[in-house]
Amino acid sequence: MKEAFHGSDIEKIEERYGVKGEDIIAFAANVSPMGVSGKYLDEITDKLRSVERYPERDYKRLRRALAAYCGADMEHIIVGSGSSEIISAVIKHRLHPKAMIVSPAYSEYQRNVMAAGGSVSYFELKEEDDFEFDAKALAESLTEELDLLIICSPHNPAGTAIACTDLETVLKRCGELDIICVVDETYVDFAGKEYDASYLTGSYQSLFVIRSMSKFFCAPGLRLGYGITSDERLKKDIEENKDPWSVSSLSEEAAILMLSDTEYISQARAYMDEERKRVLAGLAGLSGCGLYFIRPKANFVLLKLPEKGPSAGEFFRRALDKNMMIRDCSDYRGLEKGYIRFCFMKREDDDRLLSLLKETYA
Repeated sequence: MKEAFHGSDIEKIEERYGVKGEDIIAFAANVSPMGVSGKYLDEITDKLRSVERYPERDYKRLRRALAAYCGADMEHIIVGSGSSEIISAVIKHRLHPKAMIVSPAYSEYQRNVMAAGGSVSYFELKEEDDFEFDAKALAESLTEELDLLIICSPHNPAGTAIACTDLETVLKRCGELDIICVVDETYVDFAGKEYDASYLTGSYQSLFVIRSMSKFFCAPGLRLGYGITSDERLKKDIEENKDPWSVSSLSEEAAILMLSDTEYISQARAYMDEERKRVLAGLAGLSGCGLYFIRPKANFVLLKLPEKGPSAGEFFRRALDKNMMIRDCSDYRGLEKGYIRFCFMKREDDDRLLSLLKETYA
C-alpha cells in the first residue's frame, strides 16, 4: 500500500520527512487562506465564559444562524462535531447500507459504509468527460437495491459540481426508489448559488445535504458541521442516536459570530473568484508542457502531470523540499497515475507553486 498523506497530516509529515509543521504551506488542506473572521477575533473573548454552561440541547440559536446563512428551514438542520459526525450518522441510519458512491471520492464515505456493515458500488466520473457529472446517466444507474447515493459537490478531488437543476433529475429517481441522496457540500461556499442544493431539501425528502464550517471559514479546529433534511423520520433517528452536546458552547458562539460577518464572507468569495481565475490562467500558460487540469468550481484544482517527467509522488517530495505540501492523488480510485491536487492560497504562495511546476515540467 502506498503511504498517503491527507491535508491534515502535518504531524505525519513532520515525523516522516523532518519538515517543521509551522513552515509548511498547506496546499493539501483545502482551507481558505483568508484566516478566521475579524468579527470572531474581535468578539470571541467576550464569549469565553460560555464554557461554564452546557450548550442548548437543541442548538436553536446556532440552527437559526445556519438557516439564515444557507437559506434552509432551521427545523431541517442537524448540527454535529464536524461534517464527519454527520456523514457517519446518516450512513448508519440504514441497517447494513448498500451505497453507491460517485467516484473518485473522499475515503471516509467508504470507510463509514463498511463500518456500518454495508457494501459499496461506484458511479465513475470519467477523465475523458473532464470529471463532469452526467445527471441522466447517474439517475439511470440507480436500482431499488440501493439505500444510499453519496455525492460530493463541488467534487473532491476534481472540483467539478452538479447544478441544482441537474441534481433534481437524480433526486426524483431517488424518491421513487427510497434512496437517501447524500450531497456533501463542504466546498459549496466557494461555488455559485446554482450549485447550492440546501434550498431543495424543502422539496425533496430524498435529499440530505452536508455542510461544514472548516474550509470556507478557515475553522477546521472548530469541528462544526451540519446536515439539512426535511425527512423528519431520518432527522429524528440521527438526533436520537448521535451524542448529545457534541458541539461545545464555545464552538457554538464562535460559529454564530462567523456566520454573521457578512463583510468577511463577501471578501472571501471575491478573493477566491479572483485568485482561482489568476492561477488557472497561469496553469493554462503551462499547457504546452503537457500539464492538464480540470476547471474547478471549488477552491482547489486537480492537475494531471505529464507522463514524461517526475511522478506525482516525486513532485510531492520536490514541493515539500520547498515547504509546500500538495496532495498526491494516486491513492484515489481512478487517479492512480500522475494526478495532484492543490488549493488556492495567498498570491505569493500560489506563484511559488506555479514557478516550481514550470521549473519541473517546462
